[in-house]
Amino acid sequence: MSKNRRIARITLSALFSGCLIGIGIWLVGHFTHKAYTYTQNIIISEAQRVKSTDVSKMTLSITPDTTLDDIATALYNEGCITNKDYFILEAKLDNITKGFIPGDYSISSNMSTGKILDLLTTDISIEDQTIKFTIPEGYTIEQIGEVLEEKSIVTKTDFLNAIKNRNYSREYSFLKDVPFHDDYKYALEGYLFPDTYIVYKGITSEEIIVMMLNRFEEILSRYTTYVRSSQYSIHELLTIASIIEQEARLEEERPIISGVIWNRLDAHMKLQMCSTVQYSLNKRKASLSLNDLNEDSPYNTYIYDGLPIGPICNPGEACLKAALLPSEHDYYFFVLQDAQSGTHCFTSTNEEHATAKNKYRQSNDINFTE
Repeated sequence: MSKNRRIARITLSALFSGCLIGIGIWLVGHFTHKAYTYTQNIIISEAQRVKSTDVSKMTLSITPDTTLDDIATALYNEGCITNKDYFILEAKLDNITKGFIPGDYSISSNMSTGKILDLLTTDISIEDQTIKFTIPEGYTIEQIGEVLEEKSIVTKTDFLNAIKNRNYSREYSFLKDVPFHDDYKYALEGYLFPDTYIVYKGITSEEIIVMMLNRFEEILSRYTTYVRSSQYSIHELLTIASIIEQEARLEEERPIISGVIWNRLDAHMKLQMCSTVQYSLNKRKASLSLNDLNEDSPYNTYIYDGLPIGPICNPGEACLKAALLPSEHDYYFFVLQDAQSGTHCFTSTNEEHATAKNKYRQSNDINFTE
């Protein structure tokens, strides 16, 4: 009996050990599979995030005390990365766990982890890694594309395609109320804020657009109270600002020209602004013909009442402010008084305007002479 019990115990022990080994192998395989699936899902999610057209954005502030975990948490909370631990792992694999340069960074969820880490650790003052470009106030989207191509940042074609082929209203609340219209030249016209920018070489057109929209949002936030109290929408105010930008050459005349626009709109008069006709043309002209003034375009304020369907350029802050705070006066007309200084003669009646036109007769549209 003793011998039989010994054999039974050995057999039972072997079976139990085999079960444990089997369970161990199953557990290792199970958790290995789960770990593989989990990691694979993260990698797929990250790839989809970079390619997604539904983009989140944020301003990330870095101080000397900001840690990698702080950065990962902030990015995850704003939807700019899909997994905080994976972001930290990638940073550690690339040996980027410190050395983050203090400053405010514009981050969007279509930026890869590597690009975000490069952005936070590269000194933008290093000239050979960056390109500086300036977009003057009043430039159109096509002119912005030309500047970017001249600077060898992106091609004009690529920039215009990025404007046309992506809907940015998901990321920006001020774009959600832009009325739909088939005849827009560019739906983002007016919203790309003119300024001086420093960008990294290799930046994409989409990233440039997001950067300029971020800047517009920042400027617009300074006038929230005025926008909310205005009888016009942001889109309409920006359209007014763009006309002021193209019609006014002197800072002190911007609010006056704004007042003329408001007065004519309130009186249900056609605006009859040459700048809106210029925008509707394929090529701007030094002088407009009668045929140009009769060109059937929703931007032509000589034949259509009210404002054009959208902005005719990208105005600066001064013209946006003038659109929001027009001068109060009884002027309904203006004509260029001096081509060299850019001064205008403002009048209140048709008769006064006719006299001013005869007195200050001009043959060229001074704002668009090329």
